[in-house]
Amino acid sequence: MLDGTGQRLHGRLLGHKDLSEAQAFVPAWLNLPEPVRAALPVIWTRLLGHPGFNADVIEDLNRPPGQRIVGLGMAIALDERWRQRMATDPPPFAPALIYEELLDGRFQPPSDKELGRLSGLGEVTFLVLHYEQALTDLANPDTMELLALAMGLFRQAHAGYRLQHLYQEGLGEQGAYLESMGFRARTQRNQAGPPTPLPELYGLSRDEASRLLPGSPVRDAFQFTPPRIGFSASERRLLRLAVTQLTDEQIGDELGISGHGIKKQWRAVHQRALDTMPQLFDDAVTQVDTGTRGPERRRSLLMYLRHHPEELRPYTPAP
Repeated sequence: MLDGTGQRLHGRLLGHKDLSEAQAFVPAWLNLPEPVRAALPVIWTRLLGHPGFNADVIEDLNRPPGQRIVGLGMAIALDERWRQRMATDPPPFAPALIYEELLDGRFQPPSDKELGRLSGLGEVTFLVLHYEQALTDLANPDTMELLALAMGLFRQAHAGYRLQHLYQEGLGEQGAYLESMGFRARTQRNQAGPPTPLPELYGLSRDEASRLLPGSPVRDAFQFTPPRIGFSASERRLLRLAVTQLTDEQIGDELGISGHGIKKQWRAVHQRALDTMPQLFDDAVTQVDTGTRGPERRRSLLMYLRHHPEELRPYTPAP
């Protein structure tokens, strides 16, 4: 049980060590063929670190290692074919179809370069593949504690792109929760009373979001300003892990980089930030580096990045 303080819960990116444990948090209603469900760790391994794949875990730090995950959410950026399909003729169980295509190679999310181009054009679209958590009783304060953290992670996962659409499927009463997040119903598949209930599609467009007041997780994910620093793809990958409070050792393990390589990347990150936004750092931190200012620089930078997710995303201004 949680304690209601939020201190035991921690949200972070899915890592390689989580893959086996994470399988238990893929909803049964998703209608995945058994071979695809069994292959999920293989699919996720290919996607980890890809900027077009959002995968967040919520863990209870008081649980034993290997049993800490209490929530899991995943989303994927869509290519042009799937963007058109979701806008014009969205199929039920779209996440299951995406997983099948990921397994056999018919679909891959847009590359870092392509995502940057799409963000510059305002054409980035994400589909939430699924979200599941260990507790579901809304009368239980622990459930609400989990949901509160999940809503914050949802916004962080999608913010920073110039989004065109966000989509998520919901089955039955899940639809009411999705609408309370800011999504709007896109389909009415169950009006004719099919033998087996089908998931409905929910979505929100940038145009719709622009007419809503800030406050809902889905609407707020559309908030966008262009990045100012311009980190490289490898630097952004490091920083996406660092903002979730992972240690350098943990980051190195996840990226397969030595301790020396991590230090080298941090030096490049700090220098790029100093060159473009020296105002982020106080005078003492911006003086010639003697080797003692790294932690201070890092704290200042990470504080800024937690409020400016656009710096963690690829972006190429439209011509």
